[in-house]
Amino acid sequence: MNRSRPLAWRASVLLGGLAFGLAGRPASGDFPLLITQVPRSEMAAPADAEPRGLVCADPFEHARIVVRSPAGDLRVLSTGFASACDPDVSFDGQRALFAGRRDGEARWRIWEIDLDAQGLRPVSPENLDARMPIHVSTLFTLDSPEPWFTFVFVSRAATVNEAGHAAGSSLYNLKLDGTELRRLTFSPNHNLDPFQMWDGRVIYAAETYSQEPGGGPARMGIHALHIEGADMELYGGVAGRRVQRMPCATEGGLVVFVESDDPGWLGTGQLACLVASRPAASYRRLSEPGQSVFLHPTPLRANTVFVARRPAAGEGTFAIVTFDADTGRCEPVFDDPEFHDVQAKPVRARARPDGHSTVVNPKFDTGVFYGLNAYTADPLRPVHLKPGEIKRVRFIEGLPGAAAPAGVSGTNWPFVARRLVGEAPVEADGSFNVEVPADTPLLLQTLDERGLALGTSGWVWVKQKETRGCIGCHEDPELVPENEYVLALRRPSNRLVLPPAQRRTVTFRDDIAPMLQRHCAAAGCHGEGDTPAGLPLAAPSSSEAELAATYARLMTPWSGEAGAGRPRPGRYVDAGRARTSWLVWQVTGTRTDRPWDASEPAPGAPSRPVKLMPPPGKGPPLDPQQLRTLAQWIDLGAQYDCPRESPAPAPANRASTP
Repeated sequence: MNRSRPLAWRASVLLGGLAFGLAGRPASGDFPLLITQVPRSEMAAPADAEPRGLVCADPFEHARIVVRSPAGDLRVLSTGFASACDPDVSFDGQRALFAGRRDGEARWRIWEIDLDAQGLRPVSPENLDARMPIHVSTLFTLDSPEPWFTFVFVSRAATVNEAGHAAGSSLYNLKLDGTELRRLTFSPNHNLDPFQMWDGRVIYAAETYSQEPGGGPARMGIHALHIEGADMELYGGVAGRRVQRMPCATEGGLVVFVESDDPGWLGTGQLACLVASRPAASYRRLSEPGQSVFLHPTPLRANTVFVARRPAAGEGTFAIVTFDADTGRCEPVFDDPEFHDVQAKPVRARARPDGHSTVVNPKFDTGVFYGLNAYTADPLRPVHLKPGEIKRVRFIEGLPGAAAPAGVSGTNWPFVARRLVGEAPVEADGSFNVEVPADTPLLLQTLDERGLALGTSGWVWVKQKETRGCIGCHEDPELVPENEYVLALRRPSNRLVLPPAQRRTVTFRDDIAPMLQRHCAAAGCHGEGDTPAGLPLAAPSSSEAELAATYARLMTPWSGEAGAGRPRPGRYVDAGRARTSWLVWQVTGTRTDRPWDASEPAPGAPSRPVKLMPPPGKGPPLDPQQLRTLAQWIDLGAQYDCPRESPAPAPANRASTP
């Protein structure tokens, strides 16, 4: 790991017969820079460019990486590549990682090269589409003979994210010798832009969506985890614009990133920052919309960063400047008028962040998830929940690799298929202690005595043999939890460890339709088209078309607005939230919503009177188990059918204990 080669600089380098340089002393000082250059035409938005969700287009086809010497001369480092980008310099300043494609048909792979252009070699698996590599600090276990050196990168997979787009991306960790591949993130959405902070944690941008109807717009926010994927957390809170990407940590203690309300085609935006010691309470804007937009900040010194800047109107090209987060002052560094100059990285030695001791052991396939107090939630819920009202906690698995049934679920939320991992008791003090499958995207729901979800978390996961805890949903991140030996930790973990083939998927077609046919489709009830619900169910059996039509009627929203593919309140079913669904009110004969819910109909929506169904004498009522199944179906997203699960791309090398 300490090998090095002398850097060979040329007094001038001719690129296509032209020499580029800057007059006078470069603002970057006495060290070289790695810069990604994108041909001017590649960042011109096509007429039909439409960003899908929160992730912008990728403009790096035909890009190259150059080394700019302190004298202002350039040489191409990525010779022989059709496309190259995302450079990152090693801690000793002697080598670089980058993403490259030998030809336009190949996958992106991570390559390592000495900065004198010698020793080129691929380091990521050939079967993964790999981008955004960063060198990270050492990883070790208590019994490892010596620490080992790894890097973190991003890989995209052919899955469906929560917005219904056929794309998702995860962070991975890999040894520099190409072995010990570990997947770090398991949410079904995009996880991008990793950067390692001085304390060893990796901050990154993660795409998140509300799990309940009307829960607000999607966000791309700053998250953090350790370099083996443990202890993921929301790092930056929810202050600021809704799309926050490309974070980096400065020597002066700031985390600087690019943010916008609309990611646009390229993901450009303004600069903002957090104070690293108080990330949830220190958001500050550094620039305002107007003259310029920015991309790819990188630390230089103190609270100054390199960043790519271009006029907001779109004329000209991106140029490298320095930006002082303390004063807001910009200084020009480099601008090649034939290229967009982005992703500037200083070529110099830098301090290695703290190493990390891990308990994660790939020989295990489960981990433990415990909560200290499920009543610690957003401010409205503790006021209305009495001790003992939370009875159980439900774990739900996401299946981002599953294909939706053709013709039905592809147009209805959720786009990411779900199935039950299981339920476990919550103790009187609000604590729980559960062993669950590791490396699995999970949602947690707290349940009342009816089995109705009181709230739903965002996507979380636990690594192999990790013991992961939380204070509660939406706890104040600046408060230390009470020093209390909670009830759940005095007992063995509740084991929810059924193998995948035995985990239950609750669907309309297999579980709910037979229930409706038996209890609701009798003559004179909802089996006829002129009834209030108009459910085209014929007792005792229905065709596939009738089932699909019934499902579509139940899922009818209050209005015809698109809703951006997210859950929204419906006339009969609020997908993802059974307690506010009119169908649940009718079959239980009572309103089951809570004071913190906005359950009143939207303007112009039909009224929702509560009347026990089936009416007395019209059919047998649903028994408690059927009511629980109905609640599970809606709380899991009201899926039509069991998806066809396709296996995720298999890593080339499974991590093993060193």
